[in-house]
Amino acid sequence: MTISKDKVLLEIVNDNPLLASVVDRFGIPYSRWTLTLEKACETDDVNMPLLLEMLKAFSDSNHFPKAELDQLPLQSIIEYLIKTHVYYIKSRLPRIEQFIDLLVDHYGKFDMHLYLLKDYFQDYKRDMLAHICIEERNLFPYVLKLLKTDVNVLTTNQLYNLLEENSITRFINEHHHVEDELVEIRRRLNNYSEANNHKIQITTLFYELRLFEIDLLTHGKVEDEILIPRAQEIEEKLKRNLLRKAMLS
Repeated sequence: MTISKDKVLLEIVNDNPLLASVVDRFGIPYSRWTLTLEKACETDDVNMPLLLEMLKAFSDSNHFPKAELDQLPLQSIIEYLIKTHVYYIKSRLPRIEQFIDLLVDHYGKFDMHLYLLKDYFQDYKRDMLAHICIEERNLFPYVLKLLKTDVNVLTTNQLYNLLEENSITRFINEHHHVEDELVEIRRRLNNYSEANNHKIQITTLFYELRLFEIDLLTHGKVEDEILIPRAQEIEEKLKRNLLRKAMLS
């Protein structure tokens, strides 16, 4: 199905839970899913072009709308990434944790391996939250500051300090993908399910983890293919301006 602003939201998300999760993180209540995408966004003051492109990104795993997303302001890209972080923290992670807790409560006394699975997920959750914290405390504010930087207002020292204290390259070197760790959780769970008879519960948890993994892959593409390259371009331009100012001073 072609996704456009004239399509009814309920039709767009039909049979695809990932699309429903995208609409959900933008805060459009289910009662307005009978409206067109454009009308629902207008009613709830949602960034319609951003939501439209993210729905397209999640609708086809073989197509990432890089060209379309590159046309959006970087502020909008950061807006999406923050909304997704909130969704992960308030919805996706607690949901997975709840499934694991239920398994432990029902079958933990029969199988101690479930406690190891729970501990492993707790480690993953802490890592994920630290990952989010670094992006929201360091990366996103720095990119927004780059966007607002006026080289004609800043002195050479001020511009130097801004670029010296922060660096997109430094962030990339310290950055790692938490979806890789999620693959390991699924691998352990898969091995575990083959040796136990409560497969329905395991299959449900496996499904939730797979949805989260697909979500994270798209999230990573938005960061790696949209946010980071464009932020680096701005940073490099400012560095060239700094060099010119230094040579003229």
